[in-house]
Amino acid sequence: MSFNPHEIVTVELDCVGWDSPYSRDITRHQLGELLLKLDDMAEGATTEPEWPTPEQAYADAPSIAYESGWTEQTAKLLPDELDRDWYLRHAALLDRIALGNEADQPGRAAEEADATALVLLDMDQAPRGFDARAYVRQQYALWAAEQMRAPWGNGSK
Repeated sequence: MSFNPHEIVTVELDCVGWDSPYSRDITRHQLGELLLKLDDMAEGATTEPEWPTPEQAYADAPSIAYESGWTEQTAKLLPDELDRDWYLRHAALLDRIALGNEADQPGRAAEEADATALVLLDMDQAPRGFDARAYVRQQYALWAAEQMRAPWGNGSK
């Protein structure tokens, strides 16, 4: 099977956190070179992404008391309509509680935070090999940044 190296193909890249996919028309030859570069980059890359610290992820988060009230009230009012945002905020809340308790009494709070973080991993179909709570922090930071840009939010969550 032969192919024309000058034939034009469309390449579309889409990553978590991007507003929209990136598309570009390139030749098959350029595509081959790009794939070789990506292979070279992958050889030196770690499989674990760089995660935000808890301080970075939750810098602009509402208080734990507010988030606790919001997640509880939303779960009571709309139990059949809980969406990804609810699960993300709930997982972030439990992570924050666990972080506050870890120095004094690690255990139940950390277990609940870990279990809830795994639910979010599964919802997002993210690899189970990730640090689940670090994944929650990353996703919360992305979500919070999006809320700040949203026209309906005026910078509020």
